[in-house]
Amino acid sequence: MMEKGNVLIDRRHLMRACAASGALLAMTRPGRALAQSSDAALEALLQRHCEAFLHRSPEEATGANFDIGANAALRSRLDDRSLDARAGDRAAVARALRELRAVPTAGLSPRAALDRDVALYVYETLERLLGFYGYADINLRPSPYVVSQMNGAYYWLPDFIGSRHPIADAADAQAWFDRLGAFAVALDQESERIRHDAGIGVVPPDFVITKTIAQVKGLRDRPPLESALLAPALRKLAALGREGDAQRALEIFNERIAPALTRQIEALEAVLPQAVSTAGVWRLPDGEAYYASAVQSNTTTDIDPGELHKLGLDQCASLISQIDTLLKAEGMSRGTVGERIKELNNDPRFKVSDDDAGREKLLELARGYISDITARLPQAYGIATVDPIEVRRIPPAIEAGAPGAFYSEGAEGEPGIYSLNLHHPGEHSLWRLPTLTHHEAVPGHHFQYSVLSHAPSLPLFRRVVRFSAYTEGYALYAQQVAAELGIFDGQPFNRIGELQSQLFRAARIVVDTGLHHERWTKDQAIAWMVENAGEQPLATEREVTRYAVYPGQACSFKVGATRIVAAREAARQAMGPRFDVRQFHDLILTSGPMPMAVLEKAVAQWASGTI
Repeated sequence: MMEKGNVLIDRRHLMRACAASGALLAMTRPGRALAQSSDAALEALLQRHCEAFLHRSPEEATGANFDIGANAALRSRLDDRSLDARAGDRAAVARALRELRAVPTAGLSPRAALDRDVALYVYETLERLLGFYGYADINLRPSPYVVSQMNGAYYWLPDFIGSRHPIADAADAQAWFDRLGAFAVALDQESERIRHDAGIGVVPPDFVITKTIAQVKGLRDRPPLESALLAPALRKLAALGREGDAQRALEIFNERIAPALTRQIEALEAVLPQAVSTAGVWRLPDGEAYYASAVQSNTTTDIDPGELHKLGLDQCASLISQIDTLLKAEGMSRGTVGERIKELNNDPRFKVSDDDAGREKLLELARGYISDITARLPQAYGIATVDPIEVRRIPPAIEAGAPGAFYSEGAEGEPGIYSLNLHHPGEHSLWRLPTLTHHEAVPGHHFQYSVLSHAPSLPLFRRVVRFSAYTEGYALYAQQVAAELGIFDGQPFNRIGELQSQLFRAARIVVDTGLHHERWTKDQAIAWMVENAGEQPLATEREVTRYAVYPGQACSFKVGATRIVAAREAARQAMGPRFDVRQFHDLILTSGPMPMAVLEKAVAQWASGTI
């Protein structure tokens, strides 16, 4: 169905939980929807499309628990990352789009109509994205660069192979060794694409290449048996009582993987002389069209990049005013809001020691915040189940290029993982940590997937599609829900932290559009965010480097959250006293990822009693 790629915060395999429009299905009168011939035809078509995609993407097949039974052979494979595979993905999408458009819309039930809207958006977007260079993944988050400091087989596959590959018996063990060996093939395929893309003028910025080379070397040169690629899986293999697996894995690494990593380093070094320090994609072939397309796919809206830049500036101004009022109430009135936030960042009251003791304190505090908010969930959610979650450090091998934190679901039957970047624990100011935790864990991403994992049995197609504006927009919105639940009552600095987090996401819009549309320099973008949002320079440098390789993605958070709030308030106004925020949240969460326009349509139908 499409080329397999990677996502910014390792969301590639979490859609085992991200089910389809569960609330919509549950609220349809029994026998009404699926009895219709149009619904049945659409469901069968989407099922066939999705199965074809999972056969093309064995990694997604594992994430969707599809690689079992007749499809068990998929468990021993990795995705084909070659140029030929990309061409095949593009042809498959074009074919799927033709078939979808041929399905009559007359007679579709409301649920099926929404499913069709989602599918149409996915196919049309993929068709557009795959017409460019770089890659596009199932999240519809394109990157012009196949390998970067936040993307590529070297970045994502170690965790997938090491932790997410199921290992329960001898067949799984053999499949794991097959995948481990295939890692070298994936690396070489992407190295070839680095060379190909350079030939058409698509080369990452020099600062991206330099950081990426360092990380690839880190994977190659660190003790293999202690790495995220081997260590977790070897522990599972040892639990099966197997002998000699560690030596076998080490031989594969030394004889196949390490040389492939060296070849990738050489490919990156070879294109470095062509690189420039300009971060914006406007410098690339057809760069302005590329960015407009990236903004559309990430936000799932049709907003123009120039208008989006103005929207970001307006939202920043509003949030800065609110923060200013709260800071003054705490006796902090001198200087700009950015300067006062910087003062808070450096305040010893909100710092931990820059060592292992500080790291452990941050982890323990985060666990406490999760426990506190979990107890309050029934006030705002009808479905308040929270699956197990672990709070961990991002692996040191990749944390230098990783964001401040991210969430990823665990392997089948294992806890979800909230990972903190503890490279410099002093960067995590304590007044910010609660909101970061609410975003990534509860009631944000982890809770989002906890609810979805307990939804009814739903169509496979809707279990594998996902959208940044929905996923990230909900997590940002969840921070607001935490505040509405009183989590910050009596804690003004933590409330400032929540508003500053909103400001940070609004500033992301300004900076992302600044880099790629307004043609700002990297230094200009860093300075704007530090001065206006109060961000710390080291973390901001990582952020801006992230925006350079994932154009438009940073805009999805605030755009999505804003649209969810607007949908909620529109429903509240339409329903009056019938409105129940718990039912609204259950609808949003159990409906699964949707483009914003489809989400708004679903909420409007719910509010009107149509479904």
